[in-house]
Amino acid sequence: MFGTREEVRVSFAGKTSLVVGGTAGLGFEIARKLVELQSRVVIMGRQREKGEAAASTLGDDVHFIECDVGDSRSVGDAFDALAERHELHFAVNNAGVTGPHRPIRGTDPRDWDRLIQVNCSGPFYCLRREIELIRRTTGGAIVNVSSCAGRLAIPHQAAYVAGKAALNLLTQVAAIENATDHDGGFAVRVNAIAPGPILGGMNTAERLAANPEGTKRKIDVTAMKRFARPEEVVDSIIYLLGPGAAYVTGAILDVDGGYHAGKF
Repeated sequence: MFGTREEVRVSFAGKTSLVVGGTAGLGFEIARKLVELQSRVVIMGRQREKGEAAASTLGDDVHFIECDVGDSRSVGDAFDALAERHELHFAVNNAGVTGPHRPIRGTDPRDWDRLIQVNCSGPFYCLRREIELIRRTTGGAIVNVSSCAGRLAIPHQAAYVAGKAALNLLTQVAAIENATDHDGGFAVRVNAIAPGPILGGMNTAERLAANPEGTKRKIDVTAMKRFARPEEVVDSIIYLLGPGAAYVTGAILDVDGGYHAGKF
């Protein structure tokens, strides 16, 4: 049902995968796994120096393209550059930002605009171009990285919650629109994952130790009472991209240690 390890490897070998927001943290680990599966990998990010260093670390078959996902013109230029060099088979939209934890009445509209622009409009800009390119070949797939915050409301995070909830439904609209071959192009599967708290990134050992109360709150929202390891989230993304998920589209896969299952 899920495909053997060799079937998964073969499905990525020699094909091009894009990781938007792939220069650090979870995105970097996604790119690393795709390289391990013998995919050509393109990573996109805002910071050229960091992106070029990440690409160099990942290997010779990794290409960095500078891109600010919150800027539609930047996204357009980045995908034009991608299309000049590669066919595209798979994409992961991982770029995202968080903001200050404040009640709605105290939220600065500028923070709201920034989070909605990056976390919702950004994936929309990318999806437009990804679908255009991926539907030229068979077996393509896209995964959007959402959040458990898009599944259940979290107080003091209105902009983040709203952006991720919108991303979930955007994912499902894209899935429906591209579920079959049509208009001279091939079907593209589109899914999302909704992770809970993940080690690394904003949750480094130093930051967790410096804020024990915040760390306990993050752990307590999960039924499993622990953070996810990055590789656990990456494996879920690879599953949705790969042959084992051939009949899966429009899914929002909870990778959250039981957070969305309910109260406990």
